[in-house]
Amino acid sequence: LFMNFISRAWLYITRKKGKSILLFIVLLIMATFVLTALALGNASDAAQQNLRKSLGGSFDVYFDYSENNPYLKVEQVEGGTIMYSTQQIAPELVEQIRAIEGVKSCGARVESLTDFPELDLFAGTIPIEEEFRQTSKILGVWKSEELSQFTSGQLTLTEGRHITPEDQNKAVISKDLAEKNGLKIGDILHTQKGVDMEIVGLFTPKEIEDINDKVTSYDKIQNLVICDLPTVVALENSPAIQGFNELTVSVDDPQNMETIISKVRDIKSVDWKGFSIVADNTSFENAASSLQQLSSLVSTILIVVLIVSIAVLSLILTMWARTRIHETGVLLSVGIRKLSILGQYIAEVLLIAILAFSLSYFSSSAIAGQMGHMLQAEQSVSEVQSDDGLSANRGEAGTAGSTPKIEPPELQVTVQLEELGLLFLIGIGIVTVSAGISSISVMRLKPREILSKMS
Repeated sequence: LFMNFISRAWLYITRKKGKSILLFIVLLIMATFVLTALALGNASDAAQQNLRKSLGGSFDVYFDYSENNPYLKVEQVEGGTIMYSTQQIAPELVEQIRAIEGVKSCGARVESLTDFPELDLFAGTIPIEEEFRQTSKILGVWKSEELSQFTSGQLTLTEGRHITPEDQNKAVISKDLAEKNGLKIGDILHTQKGVDMEIVGLFTPKEIEDINDKVTSYDKIQNLVICDLPTVVALENSPAIQGFNELTVSVDDPQNMETIISKVRDIKSVDWKGFSIVADNTSFENAASSLQQLSSLVSTILIVVLIVSIAVLSLILTMWARTRIHETGVLLSVGIRKLSILGQYIAEVLLIAILAFSLSYFSSSAIAGQMGHMLQAEQSVSEVQSDDGLSANRGEAGTAGSTPKIEPPELQVTVQLEELGLLFLIGIGIVTVSAGISSISVMRLKPREILSKMS
């Protein structure tokens, strides 16, 4: 009966205290390693997920300036040569891309230079010709709030509002330029070409150019004028600028980058022969490399622990099973079936395992956090050594232009109840398999063989 083999199992483990304690210690150590590995693995996965959400990723869409672009035009104009594409990025295309699931922002833009005869501009550090003294860069945008300068924090809107796709003849300028010229929200910027813009917002740059930086007056961030696309088109009045010439698409999860790019290429309203799409996952890949290495290490540790646990547990139980041939013979002689005897042997281990697995929660919690810090520290040392080697190869000039290092987030390793539940599932499986393997040598014997071995 069911209760009979449970009762026999309980009586055996309370009678054989030495064996029970030894088995408890083995199972506790096994469970602690497995639970710690599970906690580290889940913490690493969670950190990678948070990192993907915080960093995201991006890809750029811009004109293909090679001979592969059938829309490329090269024209000779006064003062030089201009190159442009007759197929440009229309606001409608930007809207379609922005509507794709997983797209976080679309920084569509087109640059030009315009004279502002009434503005007192900030001086640059590079001398320029007299005809460009009143010239500044204008940036025609789709939505200024989705420009990378604003999403990255390089620029912050401090007054007014952003440029929207519905705007026409609207502008956002720096607060410094407005104060220098006594301008405010609602005032009008006059251009030499007669296209005027109403100031609807003021921005503040996080940093301005240093006095030692080589920059012209029209490239200074304080002189930048951000406006809507129709205003730039009207100012240029040229086939070279009828839409945006560059688009930066930010995605919320770098792992979905290729899927989103594939959906972009499926848009039929444009001929993609005229555009190049280049993905940039550098920030995420640099920051996530240590976490990915840690995940691989944890997976390897977990597999090794499981294999060793099954091997050690099977060996111990097999040795013990051979000492119980007499007991097995007695049980068979009184009419107890082999299946019931096997159930008793498995139940003996399971009763001890339940206690060991439960207490492993506390032992794992005590060491999981320390192991997380130790493993992450080792990865950080490895990254620093790698960065030092790269810096030495690049030299000072290369280092100045290198991508800034983004530290991976700290691992918050805690043992969760769902991990404890998974331990019980894995542990019960290991115990059942090990107890079954160890009992095969005895269970396959016939009663007469058992009696002969007993004699």
